[in-house]
Amino acid sequence: MHRSVCLVLGLAACEPTAAAPEGTPESRPGPHAEAQRSGSVRNAPESPAPPLIQAMDEDGMAPLVEATIADVGPPQGEAGEDGRFIGMAGALTLQLETPGGVLEVRLAEIDTPVPAETEAWLADRLAGQSLALTYSGLRRDRYARALAHVSVSPTATGSGGAGAAPVWIQARLVAAGLARVMSHADNQAHAAVLLRLEAEAREGRRGLWQDPAHGIRDTNPDARAQDIGSAQIVAGRVTDAVQLDSGRIYLNFGSDYRSDFTVRIDAGDSQAFLDADLGPEALLGRRVRVRGWLVEENGPMIRLDHIARLEVLEDNPADARPR
Repeated sequence: MHRSVCLVLGLAACEPTAAAPEGTPESRPGPHAEAQRSGSVRNAPESPAPPLIQAMDEDGMAPLVEATIADVGPPQGEAGEDGRFIGMAGALTLQLETPGGVLEVRLAEIDTPVPAETEAWLADRLAGQSLALTYSGLRRDRYARALAHVSVSPTATGSGGAGAAPVWIQARLVAAGLARVMSHADNQAHAAVLLRLEAEAREGRRGLWQDPAHGIRDTNPDARAQDIGSAQIVAGRVTDAVQLDSGRIYLNFGSDYRSDFTVRIDAGDSQAFLDADLGPEALLGRRVRVRGWLVEENGPMIRLDHIARLEVLEDNPADARPR
C-alpha cells in the first residue's frame, strides 16, 4: 500500500502489502458469514489506544464529511449487549468481553475488499474501548456471531460532553473508505444512510476507492467473468427486462442473455421490487448499480433479493436516486 493511502486511512502503522484478492473471506457467500473462517483470535494490543474520537478524526476526512457523519446520528434499533473490545476474529468480526462471556460480533451491512487494512484500523481504534451493540435485523448468523451495528460512547473515552452522539463504527468505516455497503434481506435497515456515505467516500477517492481494482465494475461480460466468485458492485444500462410467468425477473445488460451480464430477482423477492417501482418496465433503459456475489449462469450474474442492493442512476453515473 502506498504511504499516501495509509495516511488517508489513518493507520498507526502500514507496511507495504500485496493487494487483497477479490472475494475476501468476509465477502464470501452465505448468511452474513465467511464460507471459511479461522477459530483463532487476534488479540488487541495491550498498550492503551488513543482516545477513539480523536483517533477517528485523524482519517484524513474533510470537515464537511465529518459533519455528514454527525448528521446521520447513531444506529437505530434495539439495544443489545455491552462489552469491552478484546480482539479481532476476522476483518469485520470483533470479540467483546461481556457479562455473559466472550461474544463475537460481525459488523452488519458492510463488507471490505481490503481486509488487512480494515482489521488493523479496527484493532488500533477499538483497543480497550467499551462498545454497545444495536440490533436492527437478524441477530445471529450460522456461526452464532452477533450481527449488529456497533457504537462507542464519547463519554466512555473521556471525549465529548454530555449528550454527545455515540461513534457509529460502520458509518466511520464506510466514510473512511475502509468498507463498502453490503446489506442483506434480513439486515438492511441502515442501507440508505450507509450508501450515502459510501457515495461520498467514492467521490472523494478515500481509502479503497483510490484503487481501481476495488472500483465500480462495468457490465462487460468477459471482464466480469474474471470476477466470478467474488462480491462486486456493477453499473450499467438495462437493455432488456422481463418478468416470467413464474414471477422471476431478469434484467439484461447486453444483446445476448445467454452470455451477457444479467441480474436475477427470484419470484419470492419480486413483489418488493414491483411495489418500489423497480419492476421491468420501470428499469428498462435505465442506468442502475447493483451489488452482490457474482456467479456463472448464462454469463456473469448477480441475484438480488432486496431493493437496497439496487440503485437507479441518473445519466451522470455519479448520481443515484436513493431507494
